[in-house]
Amino acid sequence: MKNTVFLTGATGFVGNEVLEELLKKNYRVKVLVRDKDRLKENSADIIPVEGDVLNPESFRKEMEDVDTVIHLVGIIREFPSQGITFEKLHFEATKNVVDTAVSNGIKRFIHMSANGARENVVTDYHKTKYKAEEYVRNSGLTYTIFRPSLIYGPGDSFVNMLADMIKKLPVFSYFGKGDYKMQPVSVYEVAEIFAESIPISTMYGKTYSVCGDKVYTYRELLNIIMDVINKKRLLVSVPEAFVSAGIAAFGGFSWFPITKDQFIMLKEGNVCTDDEAFEETSVKKRNMKELLKTYLS
Repeated sequence: MKNTVFLTGATGFVGNEVLEELLKKNYRVKVLVRDKDRLKENSADIIPVEGDVLNPESFRKEMEDVDTVIHLVGIIREFPSQGITFEKLHFEATKNVVDTAVSNGIKRFIHMSANGARENVVTDYHKTKYKAEEYVRNSGLTYTIFRPSLIYGPGDSFVNMLADMIKKLPVFSYFGKGDYKMQPVSVYEVAEIFAESIPISTMYGKTYSVCGDKVYTYRELLNIIMDVINKKRLLVSVPEAFVSAGIAAFGGFSWFPITKDQFIMLKEGNVCTDDEAFEETSVKKRNMKELLKTYLS
């Protein structure tokens, strides 16, 4: 019988690619979804489980015959009035999935965190990511934790947003010097690493950062996007104080492009110091500019 993976977040940007990779590797996949009609993949090896990560009873029984759990659920922005918070979707959701895996005797658990998650961090985003990591590490599960950098690809919420804004605006602004560093990784690399890591015993009990092929400054990234979409725009620096004031006034509104946490994380940078996740899984890095050409242009 095929090995069975229980996958959360399967209808999301990363989850859809992870699901595709698991099917390529001949896994049977139980996907936890609130609405099975949102599933993009169609296969006899997909078993939809309609439930909610915040309600473990909705999926407890469906974990009984599972070999591996891959937990991807996360958010990049809070909407407290709708009950959408980092504490709920990062920590409480992880706790529910971990506890249910433990109670069902599942051993293998692969968890998606975020690059920059650590102790004594400023942002609530990274605080709750790290809190979830610690719960996984102390669970007794045979875990692997991945911390991807900024993930890009068709349907991403960052590079596509920048490209759309550049297309519409004759002048595009950036904060301060625009020299904050980032090392974006493609959704395809992330999905391959998750799928490849399942049976690799040397990856058990470890936490890995996952970054792309090159470190860019924010300004360099803007110029690459402009080259790819063939739109030349005047780039203008905006003082960070202006951005902070805008966030204080409008950061709670969904139409405002950046939140306080996102601004702090952008300024502190998002890079990796090693390529161990790629080396241990033998996944190859892609060239960001060439990949952007496949879906932005």
